[in-house]
Amino acid sequence: MSQPQITRKEVEKLVEKPVPQYVRDVVEHPPFRVTPNTTLETLAAYLRKFPVDVVPVFKSVFSEEVAGVVYPHTALLLKSKKSDDKVGEFVNPPIFVKESWKIENVLEILTSEAKWGAVVVDEEGKYVGVVTLRGLLSALLLREPKAKSVAAVYTPTEEKKSRAGFVKAIEKVSRIFKKLAGGEVDGYVVLNRERGVAGILTVWDLVKSRRWYKGAGKPRAIFGTRVTRGESKSVGVARVWRLMFRGAAVATPDTPIEEVARFMATTGLYIAPVVNREGKAIGVVTAWDVIHAYLYGPKEGREDVEVKRVAEVQVAKPHVEEAIRLRPSKHVTGLRARDVMLTDVPVVNLRVPLSRIRKVFLRTGASILAVVDDEGKVAGFITRRDFLTYIAEKSLGYWKRQRGKMLILKEQVMPGERAKLLVEEGTAGDVMKTEYPTAPPDATVEEIAYKMLAAGTDYVVIVDEKGASMGVVTKNELLKAFKERGRDVKVGELMTPAEVATADLFHSLHSVIRKINAYELDGVVVKEGAEVKGVITVDDLTLRPVEESLRGEKLVFFTKTGIRRAVRTGLSRLKYSKIGIITAIDVMRPVDHAVSADANAKEVIDKLFEQGVLPVYNEKGELVGVLNKMDVVKELARVYVTYAMPEKVKEAEKAEARAR
Repeated sequence: MSQPQITRKEVEKLVEKPVPQYVRDVVEHPPFRVTPNTTLETLAAYLRKFPVDVVPVFKSVFSEEVAGVVYPHTALLLKSKKSDDKVGEFVNPPIFVKESWKIENVLEILTSEAKWGAVVVDEEGKYVGVVTLRGLLSALLLREPKAKSVAAVYTPTEEKKSRAGFVKAIEKVSRIFKKLAGGEVDGYVVLNRERGVAGILTVWDLVKSRRWYKGAGKPRAIFGTRVTRGESKSVGVARVWRLMFRGAAVATPDTPIEEVARFMATTGLYIAPVVNREGKAIGVVTAWDVIHAYLYGPKEGREDVEVKRVAEVQVAKPHVEEAIRLRPSKHVTGLRARDVMLTDVPVVNLRVPLSRIRKVFLRTGASILAVVDDEGKVAGFITRRDFLTYIAEKSLGYWKRQRGKMLILKEQVMPGERAKLLVEEGTAGDVMKTEYPTAPPDATVEEIAYKMLAAGTDYVVIVDEKGASMGVVTKNELLKAFKERGRDVKVGELMTPAEVATADLFHSLHSVIRKINAYELDGVVVKEGAEVKGVITVDDLTLRPVEESLRGEKLVFFTKTGIRRAVRTGLSRLKYSKIGIITAIDVMRPVDHAVSADANAKEVIDKLFEQGVLPVYNEKGELVGVLNKMDVVKELARVYVTYAMPEKVKEAEKAEARAR
């Protein structure tokens, strides 16, 4: 008897995550309970630990009857730590919604009232939980928006009726405090002198800082006189820049609206600055704008623009023989390991954290670090590639500023916080490689090059007769040897084909890193069509602060200040964080050097050191390849194969003949 067949549509329906339709699908339960007798100081403490959009106020600790609600803004009404003001004095009438109502209906109600949440009751009017703006945005992510781009719905800077404001970084907080505390706005975009985005200021920035107080309580007399210790003096923070969330993520008009919705649902921050190509603020997209995009489409008089979608590239690691393209090469440099090896390799302890490792790379300019145990014995090595790959593969990232050894990782970010989850930082012991190729000090440079390729590493450790480490040979030492004594060969004979070592503007950074590692590249050239736009190299990426979501979806490059700051390598970090998946265009650097396919490879080594990779053009000005450091290493490895493994060369020649 034949089994009943299930259609593809039925399978997809079973596999796909169901799209929330009703309030019951998005109900939340605040992790703390508030009554009218709860003090504002206690409420503020709860919100700092458990940020929620709406807090039901129950008539008593044991009652399920809701007397009203308070919002995060209510905590800002606390004037002093010594104040005993009660929540009951500031209760707002609740918005009640039934668990059977559709999500669209609730969104319309909240939008009309500009409230961040509502109380959910059953058909009999009994308390069930709350529904929050953040939860509703999460539900919208599973739907198809009617407007695709930010351009269709964002609020321009000149629009007067807006749930977000614009303020200069040097403005007094007192000028905007009332609107934040009163819930008239969801936040402010903070601008610098050039009209760029310096950060954002929201209720959460004030709640978590406790620095909104206008005074420190009643004056306290000294020795029975009316002289005070200054407690009555206004001590509020004077300027916006002291409290703002620095390095805020920004959107552009062609950012997909889904990415903004995901950012808001993840962070709980309901405003996102919108900038143009020059980085100038042109508007802001709010949670209400996002809701409009999903429910109604473009705003009146506005048009959608084509959004920029991220592309993923599939790669497969080639065999060593294929990678070095076996062709006979009989030119010997005559140099050995002892002539070129490094002996002054920077050293770090096993327990040194990731952030410290990055600083050592940055300070010393080294491409490799030796890891030692507490007794000073070498336990392993770390290269810049190892460092970057560990972050990508483990989906672990780091912020420049940390709390001891605990790193703030972006798995589930809470409103106004960098992250909810604190995870112990990785150490040198986690990143280091304990298995690596070795060679004696009399090994030839050509043999070392082959061992490096065969092992898929950027170095070979030189050991003595007892197996103790004497030094290391990296790609840089091999390039110097080639420049000094290598054969005169054209760049076109060594280069990696353009189709292998290039990426498009909107390839995701995650896939670019996979390609770099799969093909043993030092970087890629970024192009748009046939035009070269920039380069991305391993060295560049290692020296930047990197954070990646734990799900491995994206890498986020950021600055905490929201402005460009040069690092010692001469690179500049991204001007702002970006909403959405980071792509090649976001992290590429300009091309300073390019070479001809007919150029002598020995004569371009210095340019290769400076830029990491070199675009290679033919006589027509067309991009035909990319010269990597590893391409030069492959040239040296061919010499070793020619003399030590001639049978492999013959096999390669036969295979090539058959292919022709």
